[in-house]
Amino acid sequence: MDASHVTAAVAETQRVLGPHTDADWSVPAGPLEWSCRDTAVHIAHDLLAYATQLTAAPTDAYLPLDLTVRPDPTPVLLWCTGRTSLPGHPRRTSWTWQAARTWGNP
Repeated sequence: MDASHVTAAVAETQRVLGPHTDADWSVPAGPLEWSCRDTAVHIAHDLLAYATQLTAAPTDAYLPLDLTVRPDPTPVLLWCTGRTSLPGHPRRTSWTWQAARTWGNP
């Protein structure tokens, strides 16, 4: 697998789950004991972890990575996109991929 597989998996996840964003995600995910929300978070964690491994390309270990999704991410998402303030944080006026920066250059 390579980065194109991660991109394809994300696109398929968006295609399948996107139409259901207004649904009740607290219900069980089919026959699973997990909720739909917990299942989606698990998928997101796996894709993020795999993409991190591909990017870092460690030769001697699996990078430890964890993903925590807040019960209601809306305030953080609105803050990240500059649409609202967040207590204790200045309002965002611009956004950039931090990973796209070259180390040592702002």
